[in-house]
Amino acid sequence: MGQISIILLAGMLFLLNFEQPETDIALGTAQRLLWTLALTVAPAFLAYCVTVFANRVLPADTEDNLPKLHTLKRFVIGFECLSLVAYLGNLYLLNLPGLIERYITVFPTRTLQYAVALVPLVIGLVSIRFAFYQVNRNEQVDYRELLSLQLKLLLFPIVPMFIYFFTRDVLLELPYRAKYFLVTYEWILIGVLLLPALAFVYLFAPYFVQFLWRTQPLPEGELKRKLETLTQRSGVNYKEIVVWQTGSLSIANAAVAGTALWNRRIFLTDALLYYFSDDEIETVVAHELGHLRYRHIPTYLLFSVIYMLSSGLFYRFVEAPLAPYLDDVPMLITLCWLVFFILYFVFIFRYLSRRFEHQADLYAVELTGKAEAFKEALLKLAVLNALPASIRRFFELFNTHPSIFRRIDFVDRVIAGSASILRYKRYLLEAKLLVVLLPIFGALVFWLV
Repeated sequence: MGQISIILLAGMLFLLNFEQPETDIALGTAQRLLWTLALTVAPAFLAYCVTVFANRVLPADTEDNLPKLHTLKRFVIGFECLSLVAYLGNLYLLNLPGLIERYITVFPTRTLQYAVALVPLVIGLVSIRFAFYQVNRNEQVDYRELLSLQLKLLLFPIVPMFIYFFTRDVLLELPYRAKYFLVTYEWILIGVLLLPALAFVYLFAPYFVQFLWRTQPLPEGELKRKLETLTQRSGVNYKEIVVWQTGSLSIANAAVAGTALWNRRIFLTDALLYYFSDDEIETVVAHELGHLRYRHIPTYLLFSVIYMLSSGLFYRFVEAPLAPYLDDVPMLITLCWLVFFILYFVFIFRYLSRRFEHQADLYAVELTGKAEAFKEALLKLAVLNALPASIRRFFELFNTHPSIFRRIDFVDRVIAGSASILRYKRYLLEAKLLVVLLPIFGALVFWLV
């Protein structure tokens, strides 16, 4: 449905590691607010100008212009990076957190105060996405629905991190001995607070999804009977199949959520039901069942746990030795953490995710025996969601899914019985490595950190 904004997470890292500057620019409160507004709006205004020009010279209903429009969409990340640079100006030049701390005193903890300081970046990112959303889309959308969707996609992934830092702030108000113990052995705090919270999110993910987006049970009928037969044949248990109402956004997609059998749900969007045939929907659902069959959701949980453990090692062997040299420029310490995060969650995680998508594609073809219907479904997903069917290998490194053409080529190799797809029939080697690394990293963190 959307990918976590690395830009927003980067902004949050800079914010949570922000230290008040010793010297300050001689500006009054009104001037700071005006400059904050200007820095927030400027990248979004530039993005709006570019998209207005593009929509005039490259009409979306001209098929020859679609590759150019898809190329234009890649500029979104450029404007979002520009928005991040402007936000860093708000932090380090205008001292936005200090301004909020001075005038907004209703929040009891530093984390809640800093949450307010994140608002300009959120506004900038949402505005940029608004500007680019209409590129290559002929239909008009309800902008209230679009605003709601973008805010949910941006904010929901960072809520657990803010909860962690908020709880940490509260615990640091404990008596000195307890506070000293928690600061000295912060890995205990992670073990008793963050890991259970992470497991809670994965366990109750279906309820979060239904809370954030309006859903309703799949109506009785031929399609529901076909899908029930399909799930019985796969041996995958679930509680119910629900329809996500996307309204004017007309998003075609499907997903599964929930690690426990008693709350696991299969989600289908209304656009998927409207535009796809029953055979195509069966193959899309079979793809989601493949994620369950090969235990991809627990593997993602394991991947997140290893990140938390490896972050302790990163602090011990990278940040701590560099800290004496970077004390004068605290922004560089945050940059080190950001590089570590990007390497882990952008390159390593998304590499693993693309392998999982191929594995689920293989399962969909084998379970349904409808390879051609699945290929047609992939092409429809690209058209309805305004996605490029082909992506250069370099740009694919930043995606959680392989390109549509690459997935279709994979299905063709499945049909041809290519030996190259045999490794996807088993639990992938990359996933097995995670199982091996977890106790090793846990032991290293316990003894070294």
